Amino acid sequence: MKKYFLFLLLTICSSHFTRAQTPNILLVIADDLGRDALNGFGQSTLMPTTPTLDSLRSIGIAFDNVWGTPMCTSTRASMMSGLHGNKTGVQGTPGNLDTAYTSVLKRITQSQNADYAKSVIGKWHISSRPLDPDHPIKTGADYYVGFLEAFPNTYDVWDKTENGVTAEENSYVTTTLTDKAITWTQAQTKPWFLWLAHAAPHTPFHVPPSHMYTITRTNNNLQKFIAMIESLDYEINRLLASMSTEERDNTIVIFLGDNGTGGQVLRDYPAGHGKGTIYEGGIGVPMIIAGKGVTRKGERESALINLTDVHATILDIADVPMNGGVGNSLSFKHLLTGNAGNTRDYNFMEFKDGADYYWSVCNAQYKLIQLADGSKELYDLTIDPFENSPIDMTSLSAEVQAIVDDLEDESETTRNSWSCRDYIQNGDEIGIDCGGSNCSPCTNSITAKISNKIHVYPNPSKGNLVIKATEPILVIYIYNSIGQQVYKRNMSSNTVDIDISLLNAELYHIEIVTSSNSTYKSILKL
Repeated sequence: MKKYFLFLLLTICSSHFTRAQTPNILLVIADDLGRDALNGFGQSTLMPTTPTLDSLRSIGIAFDNVWGTPMCTSTRASMMSGLHGNKTGVQGTPGNLDTAYTSVLKRITQSQNADYAKSVIGKWHISSRPLDPDHPIKTGADYYVGFLEAFPNTYDVWDKTENGVTAEENSYVTTTLTDKAITWTQAQTKPWFLWLAHAAPHTPFHVPPSHMYTITRTNNNLQKFIAMIESLDYEINRLLASMSTEERDNTIVIFLGDNGTGGQVLRDYPAGHGKGTIYEGGIGVPMIIAGKGVTRKGERESALINLTDVHATILDIADVPMNGGVGNSLSFKHLLTGNAGNTRDYNFMEFKDGADYYWSVCNAQYKLIQLADGSKELYDLTIDPFENSPIDMTSLSAEVQAIVDDLEDESETTRNSWSCRDYIQNGDEIGIDCGGSNCSPCTNSITAKISNKIHVYPNPSKGNLVIKATEPILVIYIYNSIGQQVYKRNMSSNTVDIDISLLNAELYHIEIVTSSNSTYKSILKL
């Protein structure tokens, strides 16, 4: 018989509640949930019934281009630290995030602007060499309860650790974690940040309690997987329903998957392109954000986002000062309201499986992958989003080859140093993307902002140039050092890619005229 459950229509950010408050932050992490597995993201006709998450999408934002790492440990370590694995050593699983790295929990504690209660409930899995039951508290949680390893032995019998003490627990893990979250949030007297990391829908595949799902058949792994997603949705609803209207209205909810779907239940993507790979099926994850401070309702966002960015965005929501972001983490808080701000021009991901190392990097159109044997694959994600057919890299046009070279440069820099094109003041940079050992001087660098409205990069350039503006660009002029015009292009676009590889290596002056008849000038080095 088909099962039904009641659904509470969420009233987050309802109009009757307008008093300014420091928002509660609820981060909900689903385990092994790729884009293919969730309504609003996947293409399959057989999808889970998820009224809670559907409601959050309807009153918030669905993010279409989010990358996690291919495995859970490295993703969680990157969100906690705001750093890629090449900076922390956690590039796969198992892994141990050293407590010397400043976690998002500690950064909130250290800020004079943020006064939050902080809890981690659920899966930890970033301490395994050796397993340390005190690791969540050492990392900055005021309270921890959950399981430390990759997944529970079964969903009914599992090792529960609570503030350093581990004992066998005989209860349904998804329900117990929700109960603990309800108890903890209801006990708080000041704003709170809850990192709630569920086991579901990670293996072992099973049939949840009957009141928690609606799918009529649960005879195979895919059907059980769907039932487990529905049970997760049921429990998220129960947590939100436990809050008063006022508390719900003052809570921002960030829901995401940590990596792609496992191969046993992967859909949409080619076989062998799921969890544990750097294809879209392995690193593309769903993310939904709704609630306090989110003014965009029922919208989709296509900006490139890395799950490292959750670190800086949470800090930004909590009013922790930063310069663009922290480490490898770029805040995207401005996207929640549609305000102007920087978004990634490149997304980078890496993965280490034993001795095998893989990486991928993309811009808004092209994605370059390096596999463990050193071979590379190139995809145009605008026409092949599921990566069915790699592009023949032996016969690329000069324009596409220049893009590939640029992607390789960005990957190499990100893997070995700090990018000068990530809009974050990191490494030893003096300003955002300028100064220090790697970037152009801040006085001349166009990589630093010409203004809040114009960005031009890379600078110095090897012959390719990207210009982004908050209003349409109408004309671009380039003059050599004696004032001769050597380049002019007319257009009407907010983003322009230009090829200046035929120009000699020297200093140039660039002028950009926008639709408001404003002219922006700076120095360009080839």
